[in-house]
Amino acid sequence: MYKTLGFKWLLEAFCPASAFATADSDEARNPQRFIHVSVGSNKKRHPAKLITMIKNGIIILFSCIILTSCYNTLLPIRIPTSSPRIPDNSIKKEIPRYPSNKLFKYYKFTKQKQKQLDLSIPENGFDSLQIRLWFTYPENLYQFGELIELNYKNGQEPVAKYYKLDIFFNPTREYEVINRFKDTTINNPKNGWVDFTNKLMDLKIIELPTISDIKVFQDSVMLDGLFNNTSLTVVTEISTDSYYRYFEYNNFDKYQNIDEVNRMYQFIKYIRENLYMYPIDSNWYKE
Repeated sequence: MYKTLGFKWLLEAFCPASAFATADSDEARNPQRFIHVSVGSNKKRHPAKLITMIKNGIIILFSCIILTSCYNTLLPIRIPTSSPRIPDNSIKKEIPRYPSNKLFKYYKFTKQKQKQLDLSIPENGFDSLQIRLWFTYPENLYQFGELIELNYKNGQEPVAKYYKLDIFFNPTREYEVINRFKDTTINNPKNGWVDFTNKLMDLKIIELPTISDIKVFQDSVMLDGLFNNTSLTVVTEISTDSYYRYFEYNNFDKYQNIDEVNRMYQFIKYIRENLYMYPIDSNWYKE
């Protein structure tokens, strides 16, 4: 009874909104930081003191486990969550990395949200074409986010799903917690699927590189893995039965003179209107 109440108190104290968080069981089993409790000594200790020390050590250990497994709790120190595992299969994958060979921060956030929404894994392939566009508005700890998922299947009419997300961003864990979301199915875009698909193909969205791979683009934030971006960032995932591609764009107004950025900028503004997305402040397209 005592142990159960103690654990419940720790959970309530350190994870007030843990019902919305998804914990990594491996991380919970293997806490990244814990305090070793020494119970041995040359001097004799009173049994009651020894028991008290053991109890305190257990409490500290459980506290560390809870803190490192509760993604919606800000920690006094930075303990980043681990990078996602990329599925090992026959699908050809284009997933950009920083010069340090680490995966992009937004790829990591994308996989976190994908898991919480219980979505399929696009790195495993899709028949025939799936496109996901993740919109991130990095304003503060509590953020608004969006997802557009386009599904093209052989012999079927295309279908779009629109998700509006309420997100808590934890910078000490490098984790995005979806507190609430609302999804809507869009069977018919404003101008119809023919016009929509033609726009997609005319702008060659599927072939775009990630912005940091464009030679004329220079942005130390994107190139060295630092994370202080305050502009709307749009992550795009392309999945077919043979390949998967990931790319991201931001600072649309600043870099709109770059052809690839301008094409993505045009497409974003087009889908916002045609898929009845939530209206946003135009300042989000700026730095």
